[in-house]
Amino acid sequence: MRVGVLLAVVALAVLGALLHPLAFLLGLMPFDTRALVNVVSDAKTLIADLLAWGLVGLLLLMVFFVSRGRANARKAKAPRAVWPQQRENPRRIAVGIIAYNEEEAIYDLVRGFKAQPGVIDVIVVDNNSSDSTAAFATAAGARVVTERKQGYGWACIRALQEGARIRGAEAVALVEGDGTFDPADLAKFQAYLGHADLVVGTRVVHGLVEEGSQMDYFFTWGNMAVGSLLQFRFWNTQFLGAARLTDVGCTYRVIRREALEQILPDLVVGGHHFSPHMLLVALSRRLSVVEIPVTFRRRLGFSKGAGASLHKGFAVGLVMIWHILTYRPTSRASIPMAHPIPEAVEVGKP
Repeated sequence: MRVGVLLAVVALAVLGALLHPLAFLLGLMPFDTRALVNVVSDAKTLIADLLAWGLVGLLLLMVFFVSRGRANARKAKAPRAVWPQQRENPRRIAVGIIAYNEEEAIYDLVRGFKAQPGVIDVIVVDNNSSDSTAAFATAAGARVVTERKQGYGWACIRALQEGARIRGAEAVALVEGDGTFDPADLAKFQAYLGHADLVVGTRVVHGLVEEGSQMDYFFTWGNMAVGSLLQFRFWNTQFLGAARLTDVGCTYRVIRREALEQILPDLVVGGHHFSPHMLLVALSRRLSVVEIPVTFRRRLGFSKGAGASLHKGFAVGLVMIWHILTYRPTSRASIPMAHPIPEAVEVGKP
């Protein structure tokens, strides 16, 4: 409902903007168009009035919520919340790396993650690579598993499930194997795991995005727009959303083990729109989500996902928007598992 209202307002504003050049062009016609111009002018006035009164209504609604919030705050007698204590040692994290023909980047990436404090295991999910990705990952010290179902989402789900297998892991990190993300950023995720169930990265912060990377104007603006739509889907009157989201396509994320076990049965999207799907599932299950800025570099090798071309990126964006608009949480009993969750394993064992 809320998303529908937002889209209706945007459509109305776009229509009103288009009526201005239409009226101008009608006035230039060599025949009498005064009647049509009057109709267009009346429509412009009506749309402008609707938007103006809508703005007034929004301001009044804001005043109402501010007044009610301050009144409730004065009445509240509950004790102050106790923030989680900062831990001396980092949380034990299993890192799942998805890879499809990433032999140029995978060795250094695995070594980089294995060197990070708190990392107890690195799993590379090889999504049917035809190059030496698996060999380089193994040489770097990763445990390699093959996901036969071809697709970004299937590889991500498998990586999360493999991470959940690791006995002693308190959280699972998910990342792509193309060298665009920095293993050292894992410390940022560690800092927020005491305050959120799921910590996701954003690649739209100026100064952290390398020039020439996939995040050009199209992908930056597109992710911000779709992120706003997803945020509006889970509306919160005080914070304008259950989570502040500016980048729905960022793979780099870390989820607490207990939270991952809650949502694993709900993860069923195998395509390129898995990232917003995981956010939809998490927010639908009322998990707390925090977004943090991460470093983003130019990838090594060739892109196989949305960044492969403008056309593919646009198509993936449309699928993401449609998924956000139409997603409905499904009862657990009717959700087929993408993979059965195997028994837990010790670190370093297959």
